[in-house]
Amino acid sequence: MLEYLRDLLNPKTIIHVGGLGLLMVVVFAETGLLIGIIFPGDSLLFTAGLLTSVGVIQTPFPIVAFLIALAAFLGDQSGYWIGWRTGRALYNRPKSFFFRPEYIQTTKDFYHKHGIWVLVLGKFLPIIRTFAPVLAGVINMPYLRFALVSLIGSAAWPAILVSAGYFLGGIRWVQDYYEWIIVAMVLLTTGPVILRILRARRKRVSIQG
Repeated sequence: MLEYLRDLLNPKTIIHVGGLGLLMVVVFAETGLLIGIIFPGDSLLFTAGLLTSVGVIQTPFPIVAFLIALAAFLGDQSGYWIGWRTGRALYNRPKSFFFRPEYIQTTKDFYHKHGIWVLVLGKFLPIIRTFAPVLAGVINMPYLRFALVSLIGSAAWPAILVSAGYFLGGIRWVQDYYEWIIVAMVLLTTGPVILRILRARRKRVSIQG
């Protein structure tokens, strides 16, 4: 079952099976449905660019980047609405495979450090990109301000990662070591967030003890 789930969430599998349509659905879910932690967001965008470069995706590169940006922006709007609608009740939501209270706290800490630019910077960090729009809704960030910064982040994310995959995709060693590049991307983006969550958990345990 775990092997099947891993294959199902593999970036190449997602794109080969569902094409651009499924790619947009996954990006939307990652940024707008509070289940984004299970999706390979950064590696998916890089893979989309790489597969566009080698012709597996035959849609022009600018359109691929635009469609991903559109899906991310719409996902942000969904996340904002969820946060605005549920408000503080979200903090009392029971722990599950998709949701843990520390995800909200981690995003909140990141927000206090970077302000509204968390919607741009957070696009490049799993968990943060899922919960930043939700937190913006919870704290009732003015919608026009939210939408503007969300637009910037949603455009910057695919502009950088899809472009990286597209322009590096023609290099032979990138194709040969693609799997290792994806692993490195996951570690670089996920590592700091996981460490932050572990530190916050240890701090709470020490306070309670």
